[in-house]
Amino acid sequence: MNKNLPVIISIASGKGGVGKTCIALNLATALASHDKRVLLVDCDLGLANVDIMLGVNPQKNLKDVIFEDADIREVIVKTGVGFDFAPASSGTKEMATLLNDHFEKLKEAIAQVSEGYDYVFLDVGAGISDTVVRFNLFAERNIVVVTRDLTSIADAYAMMKAIYRTFGRKAFEIIVNSIREDNEGIKVFTQIGAMCDKFLGFSPRYLGSISFDETVSQSIRRQSPLVRQFPDSKASQEISQIASKIHAQ
Repeated sequence: MNKNLPVIISIASGKGGVGKTCIALNLATALASHDKRVLLVDCDLGLANVDIMLGVNPQKNLKDVIFEDADIREVIVKTGVGFDFAPASSGTKEMATLLNDHFEKLKEAIAQVSEGYDYVFLDVGAGISDTVVRFNLFAERNIVVVTRDLTSIADAYAMMKAIYRTFGRKAFEIIVNSIREDNEGIKVFTQIGAMCDKFLGFSPRYLGSISFDETVSQSIRRQSPLVRQFPDSKASQEISQIASKIHAQ
């Protein structure tokens, strides 16, 4: 990693409901706790919820950047847990289906503001819509969150396949969330890795797994990152280990 350049990382998933946003904001918090300058951008443009999980009420969001020519620096919120946050809007159709010119305008704004950070996390929407794929291609690194659920595995594989076969990208990293047994994460990764190796000709990288933990839902209800609320919990420790692995590269 070039220490003088920001690292832009997408956090994606094949399907919703796998804990992607929770992982994104906790990774951002964990890296910020080690004196890294971190920006989290809510790129689930039509169904944004990072602001809810952080308990903040932004006055402006990325919709203002795209359609009202607001400076993205006016949109960024100081979270109080160490990292900065660029909110999006929710329930807005035009944000969920951006035209190419609008997407390029947003991408340019993110690229410009990224220069002030060490890490920029893009919390992208689930699936393989045009906007989701574009955000994944914009990022330097692509992290895919998956659970043991067979539909999650299938959808994550489908997303990687679509991006690889259309654009040739094959450097994906996997986080397995909500595991119930210590060896379950590596089993799920081995399953999805074997599919990629057999049918696509490449193997993703295993970043680690995060255990099912009641403290996760408690931290969400409290609208505060797990690694701050329950730093000694098993899931929090696992997230911190993954954050250290991200930084080590």
